[in-house]
Amino acid sequence: MRKTSEKQKKQHDVIIAGGGLAGLVMAARLGSAGLDVAVVERIAQANMTSTAFDGRSTAIAYGSARILDACGVWNKIKDTTCPIDDIRVADQRSALTLDFESKDVFLCDASAPNGATGPAKDVFLCDASAPNGATGPAKDVFLCDASAPNGATGPAGGDKAFGYIVENTVFRTALFERLAELNNVTLACPVAIQAIHYEDDAITLALDDNSTLRARLLIAADGKKSFCREHAGIQARHWSYNETALVVTIKHTMPHHNLALEYFYPGGPFAVLPMSDNRSSIVWTEKPDTAAALHTMPEDEFIGLLKERGCENLGGISLATPRQQYPLRFMLADSLHAPRLALIGEAAHSMHPVAGQGFNLTVRDIGVLGDLIEMRFKTDGDIGADELLQRYDAGRQLDHFTFMTATDVLVKLFSNNVLPLRLIRRFGLALIEKIPPAKKFFSRMAMGLITSGK
Repeated sequence: MRKTSEKQKKQHDVIIAGGGLAGLVMAARLGSAGLDVAVVERIAQANMTSTAFDGRSTAIAYGSARILDACGVWNKIKDTTCPIDDIRVADQRSALTLDFESKDVFLCDASAPNGATGPAKDVFLCDASAPNGATGPAKDVFLCDASAPNGATGPAGGDKAFGYIVENTVFRTALFERLAELNNVTLACPVAIQAIHYEDDAITLALDDNSTLRARLLIAADGKKSFCREHAGIQARHWSYNETALVVTIKHTMPHHNLALEYFYPGGPFAVLPMSDNRSSIVWTEKPDTAAALHTMPEDEFIGLLKERGCENLGGISLATPRQQYPLRFMLADSLHAPRLALIGEAAHSMHPVAGQGFNLTVRDIGVLGDLIEMRFKTDGDIGADELLQRYDAGRQLDHFTFMTATDVLVKLFSNNVLPLRLIRRFGLALIEKIPPAKKFFSRMAMGLITSGK
């Protein structure tokens, strides 16, 4: 990775506005494919890798891990992640729970007929005669290989998990390390974009250090209040949930058994996500005034409330990081492109953290756009052509709309204490629990293996 400080115009294939997780993964994806990439970020690199800057963790679905593996990133973080082997969902502290176990989703065994065993045999079919051992409708979902442990391959290296939890600071550090290995990636940081100039065959950025960057394509990964999106005149639908996510990492004396918990309360979801080293990430959603009170309350009182909410089986608890607050909003851009511009990540969409699918939606953006750009780049075509950007837009809109609408409905259905709705949602959870195909469908969605735009 090169760092730029020279006050001159530099020519690149792609400029990425924003050096958050989305922008850095996009840079790793395109840099690994051989493109000349510049990343523009207004915050200093050292600040972005501190816990004080971001104390959150990210849920990486199995499908997203496969994309990170192709970017050369997964191997740098896999040993620090914690697998999510099982998921439990409940309406408040109801005895009726919806339990997902990874062993029920995909079990591969070379000794079984057609390479499949257990309740997943009708979902994941394996056949040594097929490419990479995969056949049937699941061939693009899970690949089995007799040379891998228990017949499993891919970024999980034989693991069978719904996904993985990684600290954002660890994730960012690994991404910067990956970019440092790529001589075709330049980091302009800390600098801000002052102006964007569009040409027929290129786009030019004027930066606040008096330098300029030029490329055939600008990818906006500059967040919810995207300067690039607004500059292009792309409208967005947005509203506040009137909720705040309180985030903290806890240490505990009892094991979490790689179980992710999500309880729905009237104020919002309460999630306990397993982390490495006997730690868990708490995402406690509440109304803003309640979240502010939780943020400042004495630690022993706060820990007592954690145990009441769903952490009672974790033994002795202490806070491993400061408590941080994040206001929650819905935002969905009306379009994902403009001339020489593509939107990804929170420049394109911002969703409620319930179910932890926001980043995985972003990774699917990166997967689709990265594939389109790489194919065009290898044929010496125009990677910023409007026709290519229209294909990206069309390929992602349905996935965005479906997942974000479903998430929005889920939040509004569960974040209340209205008796009829409470009865309906508890009946719904019990019904899904009793219907194996429905459970498999939602399990594979959680793994990022089913998308509406594929």
